Amino acid sequence: MPSDRPNTWGPFILTAATLVTGTMGATMASPLFPLYEAGWGLLHAQTTLIYVIYMLGVLASFLFFARLSDSIGAVTVLRLASGLMLLGLIASAGAALLPVGGLWVLFTGRFLIGVASGMISTAAAMGMAQLEPQGIRHAPFVTSVTTMAGFGLGPLVCGLIAQFAPWPLITPYVVVLVPVMAILAGLLRLKPPARPRRPVSLLPQLGWPAQSGLLLVGSFAVFAAYALFSLLASLAPSFLGDVLPWRGPGVSGTVVGSVLFLSAGVQIIARKLPTGRTLPLALGLMGCGALLLIPSMLFNAAAAFLLADVLIGLGHGLSFMSGIRIVHAMTGDEDRAGVLASFLSISYLGAIFPTLAVGYLADISGLGTAVISFGAAAALLCVALALLQRRLR
Repeated sequence: MPSDRPNTWGPFILTAATLVTGTMGATMASPLFPLYEAGWGLLHAQTTLIYVIYMLGVLASFLFFARLSDSIGAVTVLRLASGLMLLGLIASAGAALLPVGGLWVLFTGRFLIGVASGMISTAAAMGMAQLEPQGIRHAPFVTSVTTMAGFGLGPLVCGLIAQFAPWPLITPYVVVLVPVMAILAGLLRLKPPARPRRPVSLLPQLGWPAQSGLLLVGSFAVFAAYALFSLLASLAPSFLGDVLPWRGPGVSGTVVGSVLFLSAGVQIIARKLPTGRTLPLALGLMGCGALLLIPSMLFNAAAAFLLADVLIGLGHGLSFMSGIRIVHAMTGDEDRAGVLASFLSISYLGAIFPTLAVGYLADISGLGTAVISFGAAAALLCVALALLQRRLR
């Protein structure tokens, strides 16, 4: 362990808070999608594109900035990312003020937020490992739980603000912007830990261990988790009115946020279970949740949808925790950043291609058919991954 670790929790907590605001900014737009659809006359495919643009920004960050923390330090990367987050939030809020071209400004803002969120995800994970007080080893667990808690707070807080506050397409971004500014001020005052510097390179430098079977299963389990969550985040606000008796961005934000609060909560409960148990359990829960989406759409069954929401949330948390554990178990400090970037890149691809496919299918054959097809495909993927993990034991 480095000898210059801090003796207090202050730097560690500030880094965790940066991760919370970074992930809040990532998911906060989800309950606003129906308002954009109504105000701008968007198709389902265009709505999913707002979500996917953010994910492309995250993926670009993983590809080009994953190792930046090794070169200039995690704290410096967090400062840069928080600045980008501010620009993205300002652009997203300003898009609502533009009668023409607002969608492209929103795309720009969402892309900047995605790049910032990806930089924060990798830099905060490394920063918390470096800034933990001497002799403490909670960074992987805190990283996983904090990530999901921030993702959950985004749609919940912003959905409620949009439901009850004026200017629902502006105020939520302003509310998130305030803590981001405060945390950036704290980061600028934080003294980074001393570490050897490496040459800066923005070339993609993904890593992958030689014995990769279990990591492959873990990565695609999180791929499935992100695909299921992304369906709820990008399109659920549009179809919830057909399934649930309540309406409004506060309702959709609560539904989407609950998935991630369940994700964070189950990690706390199951943190002592071995990965050999949590990973297959995650796949089983997600597979059942995906299947329950089918009767919820066929019969407008609110109970089936709410149960699917719960199962997907629990599976999401267990799969992400399992994947992070596998990455830490298979890597050392020298190669963890590249392998973590590869793991997260595969995971986020699950939030891009399936979401785009469902959005375009919804415009062609209807939202119900798209969700039913997606649920069946996701369940089959979970079954295949569970069988593969069993063979690798």
